[in-house]
Amino acid sequence: MALIALVGASETLPDGGLRALVSLAGETLIERQAARLADVGVTHIAVAVGSVPAELLATCDRIRRRGMRVTSVRTAADLMALAEEDDRIILVADGLRAGGTHYAAIAKPGTPAILVTGDTVLTQGFERIDATRRWGGLACLSPPMVAELAAMPGEWDMMLTLLRLAVQAGARRLYCEPALFEQGEIAIVVDRRVAALIEQSSLQQVEYGGMGLGRSAIMMPLVRLAGPLLVKSPATARYLPYVTGLLWVIVALLAASGLVAAAALVALFGGLGLAAMRFLSAFRAESAGQDRWREIIRTFAWVLLATFPWLMSLGGAAHEAPPFAEAALAPCLAAAILLARWLYEDSGEKRRFHWLLPDADQAWIMLAPSLLFGFAAPMFASLPLLALLQILLWIRLARRPDAR
Repeated sequence: MALIALVGASETLPDGGLRALVSLAGETLIERQAARLADVGVTHIAVAVGSVPAELLATCDRIRRRGMRVTSVRTAADLMALAEEDDRIILVADGLRAGGTHYAAIAKPGTPAILVTGDTVLTQGFERIDATRRWGGLACLSPPMVAELAAMPGEWDMMLTLLRLAVQAGARRLYCEPALFEQGEIAIVVDRRVAALIEQSSLQQVEYGGMGLGRSAIMMPLVRLAGPLLVKSPATARYLPYVTGLLWVIVALLAASGLVAAAALVALFGGLGLAAMRFLSAFRAESAGQDRWREIIRTFAWVLLATFPWLMSLGGAAHEAPPFAEAALAPCLAAAILLARWLYEDSGEKRRFHWLLPDADQAWIMLAPSLLFGFAAPMFASLPLLALLQILLWIRLARRPDAR
C-alpha cells in the first residue's frame, strides 16, 4: 500500500499565472506542498493540470530532483493508471498552504477522511461541504472513488468531483479551527496580495526560538531582523546547514589549536546559524531535512561545550589536563542545559517562561569575554550554578496556576 498525492495546479490568478506557482517566502506553493507530502511518506505526486507551461515543467523538475516522482494528469483515467487497488490518495487543493501537522493528520492510516472547517468569512475560498462546513483543502481518498469518477460519462472537474464523492461516501471529517485561517496557518492563495499578507503574517508569528535565554533574548531577535531577506533566497536554506556545521567544526579546531577566545566568538556565529535554521524551518520546503541537520549540529555543539576545556588543553604547550574547575564543571553545565531541555519538552502545552531557561547560546555569550580576558575558570564554576538557579526559577514560575 502506497500513498499517492493528487495536487491541483490548474487554477489561475487574476493576472493569468497559476496559483500553484505563486512564490511564498522564496518558494512556490506546489514545492511547499511536495515537501509536506514527502514528510508524510508520499513518493509519487500526480499534478492535475489543464495546461503545462514551461514554468510548471521547471518546478516539477526541481521536485523530481528531491527524489519525488511527478506525473501530470488530466483525467481520472490518468490517475487510475498510477494507483493500485490498496493505495491511498491524498487530495491537495489548488493553491493550498497548510502546515505539516495537517498533512500528517490526513495521511494517518484509516478510512477515507476530509479536513473540514467552519463556514466563516475567512474560509470563503474553500469548497462548501454542507450548510455549516467547508473543505479544509486536504482529503484522503481510495482508488474506488477515482474509478467511479472515471466511469462517469461527460467531463467533470476532477478535484471537486472526487471531493464530492468522498463526502457522499461518508468519509471521516477531521475538524480544524477557523482561527488557523486568521493566523495564516491554512489558506488558499487566490492572488499575490493574499500571498504577501500570509508571508508577512508568518514572519511576525514565528516564535522567538523555543527554550533558552540566549536564543530567545539575543539570537532569534537578531535573526528576525534579517528574516525577510533569509526567506527570499532559496540558496540560503540550501547552504545554511553546511555553513553552520562548518562553523562548529572551526570552533573545535580553534579550541584545539589554543585559540580559545576566537573559538568562543565563532561559536556565537554558530549559534546564530542554528537560530536561523530554526527560523527557516517554518517556511522552507527543506524544513524536514533542515530539522534533522539542525538536531545533529546542535548535538555536536552541546558535546563541544561539555568537552571544551579538554580541547583547550590540547592547545597548551604541555598538553596538561585542564583544572578541575573547568574539566568537571563544563560537563555539569552541559548536563544542566540538557536537563532544562528535557523539562521544557516534558512540559508540553504548559510551556511558559521558556526564555528563563539556560541554553548553549547563553553559555557561549558569557564564556567569550571570560576566555578573552583570562577568567575562564571562575566562569566555568559559576555557569552551572546559574543554570540550576534559572531552572529552579522557571519551575517555580511556570507551575503557578495563574502563570501566563
